[in-house]
Amino acid sequence: MVGGKEETVAVGELLLGRLHDLGVRHIFGVPGDYAMEFTDQVMAFDGIEWVGSSNELNAGYTADGYARMAGIGATATQYGPGELSVLNALAGAMAESVPVVSIVGGPSTEIMRRRTSVHHSLVDGDFDHWARMACEVTVAQTSLTAEHALREIDRVLNACWSQQRPVYIRIPGDVAVASVPRPTRPFRRPEPVTHVAQLDAFAAAAHRRLADAQRPVLLVGNVPIRLGLGPAVAAFANEWNWPVAAQALGRGLFDEADSRYIGVYSGLESRAAVREVVEGADVVVCLGATFFDWNGLFTAELDPDRIINLGPDAASVAGTRFGPISMAAALDRLHQLAIRRTSGWSSAVVQSKGLSELDRAGSKSITHERLWPAIEAQLRPGDVVVAEVGTAFFGLEMMRLPTGVSVLAGPIWSSAGYAIPAAFGAGVAEPERRVVSITGDGGMQMSPQEFGQMFNFGQSSLIFMVNNSGYATERALEKAIGEESQGYAEIPNWRYGKLLAVFAEEEDFVARTARTEAELAEILSDIDEPPERLTFVEVVVDPTDVPEGMPEWSREASAALYHAKFPAPARLPWSGLN
Repeated sequence: MVGGKEETVAVGELLLGRLHDLGVRHIFGVPGDYAMEFTDQVMAFDGIEWVGSSNELNAGYTADGYARMAGIGATATQYGPGELSVLNALAGAMAESVPVVSIVGGPSTEIMRRRTSVHHSLVDGDFDHWARMACEVTVAQTSLTAEHALREIDRVLNACWSQQRPVYIRIPGDVAVASVPRPTRPFRRPEPVTHVAQLDAFAAAAHRRLADAQRPVLLVGNVPIRLGLGPAVAAFANEWNWPVAAQALGRGLFDEADSRYIGVYSGLESRAAVREVVEGADVVVCLGATFFDWNGLFTAELDPDRIINLGPDAASVAGTRFGPISMAAALDRLHQLAIRRTSGWSSAVVQSKGLSELDRAGSKSITHERLWPAIEAQLRPGDVVVAEVGTAFFGLEMMRLPTGVSVLAGPIWSSAGYAIPAAFGAGVAEPERRVVSITGDGGMQMSPQEFGQMFNFGQSSLIFMVNNSGYATERALEKAIGEESQGYAEIPNWRYGKLLAVFAEEEDFVARTARTEAELAEILSDIDEPPERLTFVEVVVDPTDVPEGMPEWSREASAALYHAKFPAPARLPWSGLN
């Protein structure tokens, strides 16, 4: 109350305040006429910065990268074309468990009530087409009204945070500026729900499963990264001497410099030594692990009866489900009752092949076998590594990462073009850390526009682009089924070294191309330490050469894609772990 009068706030400002309470400091988007009222409110709001994107899809990728570093991200687009363009990125956030708030500036309530024929619509009077589409890639949705604004905003944001997935908020222009009572308390992040009796029952079942175990192992996925469980996992492994394997989407949770880290497990695609430890375990504790066709679902030799699975809101032992139980509570209880592993395992499981000196004098072409150790040697503790789907993703699996490195990748959704905008978003979220992006020429041609904002924000990223003249994943799949490469796997070859000059003065960046080991060695030796300018390194490789693990992946993926050869999973259920 001020002077006996109730304080009020505009609905758009109320939404921004709740987002700020949750941790949002930047909103990424593209302006539009239906969204002008809300966009103006963002520009005037103290504590949240508007960041314009080149297109809405890039805004979604950028918010995804930002959310993975800052904890939550947000986009602002307009009704129709804008919100539809961002849906692809929201689907990726849904699949990869990334909390992103999609805010859509919509037509006024009067326009919608009268079913008016207006632009950006199908002129059929139905203004909920796109909101219904958003239901498929978000966990909560609302179209705000002044009467229920606070209740609906808090409900949807609660779902975004507690489920760690995207949500959809439409804010009509007249509602954005409508006055409502100012809330008396800030928005508080919801606490995870745990049913104590279910937790006790889970603990009893887990204790029985662990009683005679001598070779247990931890397998970590991406969800514990979102939930900040890295320190708890490290404490668990340290006290009980358990080896830790990571799924590709779980990289960065556990320190890969730790002697207990054994490497990436992806079924048959994994290195033999990693498979021996994981598949030879008598108990596998899966922490937020997700199995799908591209990471071992059909080839993982894991007995479901030996799996203790910790999900975001439930846990299971040998397929028996207990919930609701938060992942943190289940892990804490396991920590209390776990046994110490007495049998050893090779501490050299994840030793990378190492970088023998690149040939600085000859004209040897660059192979993947030589490229990835060279890039690994460039990584520093605390870097943020962003990997594109395809060649770059498999190359990343060949590396052992330094302490404190965070990894951003989207292997489940596998939408090419993610890396550059996501890298920009990560750099906005944590500007003090160096961002290293690894992409391909295919991904580069989809979303290079966010280079402009990288320069606008003064980011000194290091970007490696592998030029293999097209889509290596398509070629690998064709080879796996015995077909010759088709023309659709080829793309025009841009002058990538000249691309950055479109976005900035040439003194603001370094762009170089390596076709031989000697050229690559020279380029790498000249990289600034610490980085002073954005550095772009194009690496030209033979289109038929692929990284380690990719041939195995292509055989597995082709079997899943072509029905005549469709396999049953080796041991896991068709749906993976539930």
